[in-house]
Amino acid sequence: MGWAHKLLRATAATVALAAVAAGPVKAAEYNYKLTSYVPVGSGSWKVYMQEFIDLAGQLTGGKVNIKGYSVGVLASPFDAWKAVQKGTADICFCYPAFAANADPANAIFAGMTGGMPPETFQHWLLGGGGGDLWRDFRHKTSNLHPLITGFGPTEIFMHAHKKVKNAADLKGMKIRTAGAWADILKSLGAAPVTLAPSDIYTALERHVIDGTEFITPWTNYKLGFHKIAKYIMVPGLHSPTHANEAVFRFDDWKKLPKAIQIQLTAAAELAGHRSHISLGLNDLGAMEKLRAGRNEWVEIDKSLQDKIQELGRSWSKEQAKKQTAKGNPWMAKVSESYWAFYDRFQKNGTYRF
Repeated sequence: MGWAHKLLRATAATVALAAVAAGPVKAAEYNYKLTSYVPVGSGSWKVYMQEFIDLAGQLTGGKVNIKGYSVGVLASPFDAWKAVQKGTADICFCYPAFAANADPANAIFAGMTGGMPPETFQHWLLGGGGGDLWRDFRHKTSNLHPLITGFGPTEIFMHAHKKVKNAADLKGMKIRTAGAWADILKSLGAAPVTLAPSDIYTALERHVIDGTEFITPWTNYKLGFHKIAKYIMVPGLHSPTHANEAVFRFDDWKKLPKAIQIQLTAAAELAGHRSHISLGLNDLGAMEKLRAGRNEWVEIDKSLQDKIQELGRSWSKEQAKKQTAKGNPWMAKVSESYWAFYDRFQKNGTYRF
């Protein structure tokens, strides 16, 4: 357990003790409605959204109360940012890749295809300039304020009705995905399909799609993809890691006392770390169950792995050029920062195991 994790746990304990010492719990001073991209009570909800909601209340000593709503109640997963801007929701717990069509920089903040693994990505986001870019991007393009949270480990490459070993096997396949990977799949001859998480199982079961990537082994196991698709492909280079965001209206955020801002930021970061660890541990159990099942496991060829890493970088550069030509500088800024940090980490992190 790192020093930051210990510090945040100590902070939470201190706040809780202070609340007890102060006597009866008072009504919250700040009440927020949060829209999600999954149903309330689902596995993903508990790992991501509930962690943040609980810690937001604990670290602020009960001053902040967040009521969470299932996907579709206040907004779809693709319109959640607009719902916050309009006031339909006060916070959206969002996966940035769902907004990649609005600006491809969102795909990088979500976790880039062929890019950084979890440890490197978190270094970039939490201290290497990525988080500052993310906040500046939201402030200046949409008047929103993001709290970076909900980190996750590497995903399964695909659950599918067809075996995939190399790039040629992807041609013609209808694959559910989102973000940069959708564009990259097109370049490989596949037909990417964007679906809300709640629609994936039925589409796979009815062969509306040939395969899907979604999250990590534990979530996919709970959703039952292994029951209806014979093949499971690894490793998940399309999504080596991922992150979410809890997004506020920037005007509302600026009105909050500095102490509350610090506490909510700490709640988001701690929730993100807990999500990552929780998913990792749950994934171990899920993998044991999946490997004991009847699915056929397939490791994609190194040629395809190398191709995905190559295409992740080339996609970023291509999108940066297109956006810059349109007068939008953000993709270039984010892409340059992301890949420069990754290269630096790889060059100078050779001492790491």
